[in-house]
Amino acid sequence: MAIAHTWEAAPPVHHSSLRTLDTMSGANGGRLDAEEQRVDVAMAYETLLKSVEESAEEKERELLQNAQKQADEIRQEARKLAKEVEERLVKEAEKTAGIERNKQLYLAKGKLKEQALIAREKMFETAFELAGNRLSSLRQDEKYPSIFRHLCEETIRAIGKGMVVVHIDPRDLDLCKKTLEIVHISCEIHSDLDCIGGLTVSSPDGKITISNTIESRLERVREHKRREIYATLFG
Repeated sequence: MAIAHTWEAAPPVHHSSLRTLDTMSGANGGRLDAEEQRVDVAMAYETLLKSVEESAEEKERELLQNAQKQADEIRQEARKLAKEVEERLVKEAEKTAGIERNKQLYLAKGKLKEQALIAREKMFETAFELAGNRLSSLRQDEKYPSIFRHLCEETIRAIGKGMVVVHIDPRDLDLCKKTLEIVHISCEIHSDLDCIGGLTVSSPDGKITISNTIESRLERVREHKRREIYATLFG
């Protein structure tokens, strides 16, 4: 049995329908482009934001590194300055200590020198005191008459020619008279001294006086021979 085929013609396509399809296609494409643009903008924004963040982080790291570097330099400079100050203070302290030490040594030496001088002077005075004590008994010595005569002639010659006045200790009055007779000298005698020996001669008006007592001679020796006596006593 034969099958009958029925073919129906397709409905005609109107131009208005095509325009509608084109419009829809164009609208869809526009929406796609806008969407793509929004995606691109978002990506660009994210990229820019990421770049800004990375730049900020880099800048922050750079600032931190510079700050750390400056801090290290400041600490290093501070340590250097502290060391210089310490060294200067140590030098000043050593200098001050040296000055003080030298001062103390100088004072100590000066004090020792002063004490030594005082001790030497005391020994010097003691030596003359002992000499004076020994000479205090000179009148009892058998040599005293010749000593007195020598002192008398020496003093009268020193005062020159003319009348003189002889001043003696009363204990030497008789010895003085005998001595003047021996040397053939006529003069006035005054027993107005208190001495361990010797005499003083003056002009009648008292303008010229020469002392030649044992004490005065000992004093002259003390002043004129001090250096020699020091050398004998202390080497």
